[in-house]
Amino acid sequence: MELETGQSTVIEIKKDNVKELAQVLKTVVFKDFGMLYAYDSGLKITVDDGAYQQANAFLKPPFFSDFKVREDNISLKLPLKTIYEFLSIPEGYTNSVKLSYSGMFDPLKLLIEEGDGCVIRGKFNSSIADQELDFEFDDAAVVVTYLLKTQVLKEIFKDFDDTSKTVKMQFSKSVLCFTTFGEVGETIVSIPSRSLQMESVKCSEEVEYSYHLNLLQRMNSAFALASKVKYSQDIFQL
Repeated sequence: MELETGQSTVIEIKKDNVKELAQVLKTVVFKDFGMLYAYDSGLKITVDDGAYQQANAFLKPPFFSDFKVREDNISLKLPLKTIYEFLSIPEGYTNSVKLSYSGMFDPLKLLIEEGDGCVIRGKFNSSIADQELDFEFDDAAVVVTYLLKTQVLKEIFKDFDDTSKTVKMQFSKSVLCFTTFGEVGETIVSIPSRSLQMESVKCSEEVEYSYHLNLLQRMNSAFALASKVKYSQDIFQL
């Protein structure tokens, strides 16, 4: 599949393995629509609910086999869930996809070429990107920062009691605790700071917060692709 050339296209990207791109989208798409930001340093994909949840994926140029962004500050609102479903059509790992965009209010065009030569084309309407939630942290307000290996969180999240509506997380310099309150009673799982799964701990004060279990479980698809997780909490409970 040859890439088109010409300055009429302001975004021109090719990815040799469609499935890898689909897996990244799967980790962030919890709403039908989201934002795509294109820079010469890479792509940022953002999905939020306008209230208290936000998911981001950052894809640098080496992730792609060809990457061209010819304008500054390109931002689009797109039907990311539909795009994910489109990218999930082909099977196998020998399929490539080309993304192109010609300018404001033009559709994002996707062209998938399967290993057997079959071509699938899609056009997805774009609009001006919404203002996203501001989750930027003030370093002075951060009370907890943990850096963990993903494997331990995969196992803990997989074994959460599904009958519990919430998960209480307790943070201290010595331990990270997860507590659920389900039909079988209270269940506590702890990760000591000295554990090999915990790479670094910064905790200025002991704190605890509760989260809806169904919201935490949305992170499972991201854990599947990640090797490490950084968790930060500030005084505003962000």
